[in-house]
Amino acid sequence: MTDRPEQTPQSSDEPSTAPEQQPQQAQEELPTPQLTESQHRRLTTPMFGMLMTMGVLVLLMGGFYFLSPEPDYTYIPDEDVRSEAAALHAADVTGYAPLAPHVPEDWTANYARWEARPEHGVDVWEAGYTTTAMSFVGFAQTDDPQPSWLSEEIDHSPSAGEQTAAGMTFEVYEDGDDRQHWVLTEEQNTIDGTTVVIGGDAQDEEFAAAVEAVVDALGEEPEDA
Repeated sequence: MTDRPEQTPQSSDEPSTAPEQQPQQAQEELPTPQLTESQHRRLTTPMFGMLMTMGVLVLLMGGFYFLSPEPDYTYIPDEDVRSEAAALHAADVTGYAPLAPHVPEDWTANYARWEARPEHGVDVWEAGYTTTAMSFVGFAQTDDPQPSWLSEEIDHSPSAGEQTAAGMTFEVYEDGDDRQHWVLTEEQNTIDGTTVVIGGDAQDEEFAAAVEAVVDALGEEPEDA
């Protein structure tokens, strides 16, 4: 009797590759889906339509932007200083003839107002102008000046001496930044006794024109143009 060799039983811990390989092989054998030409057109047509619509909108918006006129940012308000001064004088608000100087015609008035300064106990008539060279010059007039108001009006600038113009003596103050203030005090103002501060960054020629116009208007009863 022939002895058969003993068979060693396979350990249950050893992995069996046969069952696991079957799904992988089946997955590898799946065919890659292919789109027909008509299916491809149906998928790509909406995308092309959307891109074309966006392109048309961009062109239209660009056309409106470039064809629209640019806004004008150079507008400068032009207050009627003479009318404001005449109204104040007619109502006897100021107690003196408010200044309405005849400045050059191409100057524009940025403001013309009667203001109460309760922190200083002063009422002030003032106007400011943009000059031909696009600089600024203005005046402030009161018949009741206070040191605190005057100091603020000249921006606390140091004294630079005195200047005589149009027959009047002014105290001059400069801040070192091309801005100057000329003060006609009530003692020096022999016409109507008011205190007038002329200030701005206008160059000498335009500043001198403002000083002359203010002095010429002192004591004049303003009339509405």
